[in-house]
Amino acid sequence: MANIERRRNTWYATLHVPKDVQHIIGKAKLFETLKTTDKRVAETRAAPLVAKWKARIAAARGESDPFIDKALMWRQEIETNEAAEVVRDLIEEEAKKFARAQGPDAGAAFYGVATGTHEPLLPHFDDWAAQLSHTPKTVDQMKKDVRLMIKHFGTVQAITGQGVREWVRMLMRGTPASQGAAAKPGASESSIKRIVSFSRSFWGYLQEIEKAPGEIQPFVVPSFSKKAATKATTGKGGWEPFLPHEVVSLLNAAVEKGDQELADLIRLGMYTGARIEELCALKVENCTKEVLSITDSKTDAGIRQVPVHSALVEVVDRLMAASQDGYLLSGLTFNKYGDRSNAIGKRFGRLKASLGFPEKKVFHSIRKTVVTLLEDAGVSENLTADIVGHEKPRITYGLYSGGHSLASMKDAIEKIRYP
Repeated sequence: MANIERRRNTWYATLHVPKDVQHIIGKAKLFETLKTTDKRVAETRAAPLVAKWKARIAAARGESDPFIDKALMWRQEIETNEAAEVVRDLIEEEAKKFARAQGPDAGAAFYGVATGTHEPLLPHFDDWAAQLSHTPKTVDQMKKDVRLMIKHFGTVQAITGQGVREWVRMLMRGTPASQGAAAKPGASESSIKRIVSFSRSFWGYLQEIEKAPGEIQPFVVPSFSKKAATKATTGKGGWEPFLPHEVVSLLNAAVEKGDQELADLIRLGMYTGARIEELCALKVENCTKEVLSITDSKTDAGIRQVPVHSALVEVVDRLMAASQDGYLLSGLTFNKYGDRSNAIGKRFGRLKASLGFPEKKVFHSIRKTVVTLLEDAGVSENLTADIVGHEKPRITYGLYSGGHSLASMKDAIEKIRYP
């Protein structure tokens, strides 16, 4: 066990306090004597103590569960008190109180955690999160989803295949509005897949540290979530394209509102088919009145050069001359993930909602509009892929083609017309 150390001839429980809560805890390291020279006894006594410290750290971050905190206090008492049977009787009385107030399952869970037969989930959350190596945005989403799961189940023993299926049903139903809380819509199929996947990651960590049974995998996406999602749609998934005249109405609305930044973003999108993140990351040094060089994209195919449509020449020239921060769309702010598109993307969302467009029509829908216009103009699928940064649809082209010439792409892109 990593959280014990020997000083002279006695074992101590230890835990380093994360920097973000050291000013609240008042220490950089917690330690307490385990009053034994036997390592095995020390490990047994340290477990509830370290769990209690982790719960204290979670409380300092505003993430604690008073139910678990109290159970862990009793668990430490039963591990260290010589009158263990007396303590067990007291725990049983506490468990009965919880059962009367919150139901028999709550009483059983409290008794299990306090006596050491049930393993609480929350004390292991920080250690799991610390070993994640994904992008900051993904890590934040993983932590949010796993906290949701921990809040629902509480202990390892409460997690079963049937329990996960019931939890998924609950997530899909959502929650109605209540006093002081707005209604929450049911989770989509993609959200269910993500939540279950991230919960499976946490479960895998518990298996690695031998806190969860290695032969059981309860976090499986139920088939009924897919059927429900299919029934709830019209058979077409993903974002829906705007019609060409709808894109023009969005542009006109942005101009009428005096939102020049948003109007320029829409103009760039409707004549390039580029993603919003790609457009907001465009730097002046990578742009001319002839070509926009996209160097920051979510895929390898997205790194490309896009000829400037004749309708954009004046716009690109003006934006390059006016830039004060090196970006073509100057003045946008970064969010905590280094993304410049977040705030202006929300402005687009409010604009399209004010015009009555449905949820399935978003800025990415303009990209689909461009693809549709190119297809209607007779542009080949592979040439369109080079323009908008899609993977090549044919394996031969994808493996061996160096891409179309700028001249070919320029001829194709000039075929984009709006009413």
